[in-house]
Amino acid sequence: MRLFLPLALSFAGILFFNTCTKDSLPEPTATTCDNTTPTYDAEIRPIIERTCAYSGCHLGGAPGVYDSYGGLRADLESGLFRQRVILRRSDPNVGMPPDYSPEDRPRNLTDEELFMVECWLDSGFPEN
Repeated sequence: MRLFLPLALSFAGILFFNTCTKDSLPEPTATTCDNTTPTYDAEIRPIIERTCAYSGCHLGGAPGVYDSYGGLRADLESGLFRQRVILRRSDPNVGMPPDYSPEDRPRNLTDEELFMVECWLDSGFPEN
């Protein structure tokens, strides 16, 4: 009986560790902007208009007048736009759109919108 218990535990251990080594995770899929070059006019302006915390917010009320590329250019060049929309997006007060948005307005960008904005910023934020 003394010999049986250590042998059984050893066998159980071997069986347990053997099955763990056969687990496999799916290959990660890389998301790149290689085939995507969004522009302000075609893709980004509609995202801003659709997701702004308050309808018309960046048309004169909030910092930045984003209804035109020229109004957005300074915040793009300074990095403020990337900071607020991408890097600090999870901050409830600073990230855009903010968490205090009205109930009928978006409080987050979708994964697709974030991807599009990031690709646009990474490609030098072309206008059209």
